[in-house]
Amino acid sequence: MKFFPKADQRHLHNIMLPSIAIIFIASNYVIFIDVGPILKWNISFYRLYVLILLGFSISWVYAGAINKEYKKSEAVVTETDAAQTVLQAKLTSLSRKEREVLQHILQSKSNQQICDELHISLSTLKTHITNIYRKMQVSRRQEIMVLFG
Repeated sequence: MKFFPKADQRHLHNIMLPSIAIIFIASNYVIFIDVGPILKWNISFYRLYVLILLGFSISWVYAGAINKEYKKSEAVVTETDAAQTVLQAKLTSLSRKEREVLQHILQSKSNQQICDELHISLSTLKTHITNIYRKMQVSRRQEIMVLFG
């Protein structure tokens, strides 16, 4: 399914099983109207029909498996999109200075290094970090690292 853009994959996914069903019905019509009388409904006809049934059954099972995997991957993408949206909302709640501090935290810098680079006092830094933790709904640096990991 890599060869189709995402929108086309959705359409392909929606038409696979119905297409197999329609082709199966059409082939049954041809078999019973055209081929059956020619083969005089003998054992060759029944063998041919069993092969057709087997082929469509395999196609149906395969298309069903693709359908199932597609739905799983779509659910994962939806979940990821929702998590990204929540994370973006949290990030927009941070002030400019808090975002700067967060960048330094994500670079695994110590409090003293952050203070030196931003030219702020340790108490100011701790206030920013407390605000970041509250807004991002975490309680430790490790949780922030996991959140953005």
